[in-house]
Amino acid sequence: MVEERRKYLRSAGRGSWSRLMFGALVVGIGLYLFNRSQTQMEPAAMASEEAERSARAKTAFEPTDWNLAPIAAIYVGVLVLIVISCFALMIAYPNSLPDVSRVLHINPPGPRLQTDDAADLRRFRAEEERRLNGYYWIDKQNGVVHIPIGEAMQKLAHSGIDGFPKAQQ
Repeated sequence: MVEERRKYLRSAGRGSWSRLMFGALVVGIGLYLFNRSQTQMEPAAMASEEAERSARAKTAFEPTDWNLAPIAAIYVGVLVLIVISCFALMIAYPNSLPDVSRVLHINPPGPRLQTDDAADLRRFRAEEERRLNGYYWIDKQNGVVHIPIGEAMQKLAHSGIDGFPKAQQ
């Protein structure tokens, strides 16, 4: 039932579309011919206008200016055609607008913000101080111990590094 209705609407839409285009063409041609017939005046009337115009040369105007009525009619016709085309496309393709779901299915991970940066910095520096200035085992089986950095620098200054020349005292 629904498919039959869609086929009917599509076939009716195609027929009415061609009729609409033909009608717009006929109206455009009619407006053109109507405007053209008004610009072609009788020769006697034109001669009298010519004499009057030469008498008032400063206030003369161009008699062959375009009439704005056909231009406005064509403009309005084009606008109406565009609006009708939009609705005709929506009727001809009813499933084309909602075919894609715009719902977000995957929630992005929340940002890992630093909410208390001063406390985080204090905690980081305390950990670094503990590691640099404390004693702890690095490898208990081999007897490797971490000593405070200041003490390690003093021992290195007194004993030197193997393969480097000794400092002069």
